[in-house]
Amino acid sequence: MDVFLSAFQQMLYMFLFMLLGYVLRKKKWIPENSSSVLSKLENLIFMPCLVLNTFITRCTVENLTEKMSFLLYSLLSLAIALGLSLLLTPVFATKKEERGIYRYSFVVANIAFMGNAVVEGIFGNDILFDYLMFTLPINLFLNSIGISWLMPDNGELSWRQKWFGPINLASLLGVLLGITQLPLPAPLPAVIASGSACMAPVAMILTGFIIGGYPLRSLLSAGKIYVVALYRLLFMPVLFALLARLIRLAPDVRHVLICAYAMPLGLNTIVIPAAYDSDTTIGASMALISNFLALITIPVVFFVLLQD
Repeated sequence: MDVFLSAFQQMLYMFLFMLLGYVLRKKKWIPENSSSVLSKLENLIFMPCLVLNTFITRCTVENLTEKMSFLLYSLLSLAIALGLSLLLTPVFATKKEERGIYRYSFVVANIAFMGNAVVEGIFGNDILFDYLMFTLPINLFLNSIGISWLMPDNGELSWRQKWFGPINLASLLGVLLGITQLPLPAPLPAVIASGSACMAPVAMILTGFIIGGYPLRSLLSAGKIYVVALYRLLFMPVLFALLARLIRLAPDVRHVLICAYAMPLGLNTIVIPAAYDSDTTIGASMALISNFLALITIPVVFFVLLQD
């Protein structure tokens, strides 16, 4: 029951930030174009800071060697998720511009700021370290190929612009700095850490703000989004829990595997399209439905599937 209550409190904390953004939009307390400003801050500053901070502090030779099993099982789980995504995306994406959003959502959960906050809040820093090492390959994937799926596919952006944007460059630089342990001059580490801490609340506020621009009924009436959300919140963690039991995976790896795939749909489906003035309707619907359902599913999944 302690696990259930801790998970619920963490989910409620994130959901309240989203509610704050929704109220700001509905009450018109900040300008209508604030979503564009917030999304650019996320895309150009806060998300790169989060990526840099994670990789600089965790992507060391010692950690990579010590946690090699975490990295291998992470890559295996990613391959399974990607294979399922390639099968399911054509079923759900009826338009060309929707394919990247659905493909991304089937593969990647909100493992970064949502997952980090939930795991740290419930299990503490030791398990958070294991979780960060497990999600390292997934983070590299979502910050490179995954992000490119969400960018406009209208010829306006070259492949260089897609692959060498601020988030991808931060990933490459973070891995390099983490492995080499090159010292950064003061006060850069503190600036990066502070920017990283802004990512989660600003992303949730941005999500709520964008949701506030749509009638709730239209976002909640998208039936197939519920299927995608439940696939992400229930099917994936149950699938990997069964596979982990089948191959007798070590409990420490199994726990972070389930945590990573129990998170709601990622907010990049809002943040990235919004930064390029693309349609955010599907992303807003996914965020609203999956985060609301996650208030219940994550505590239940943790309580049921993380028992030894």
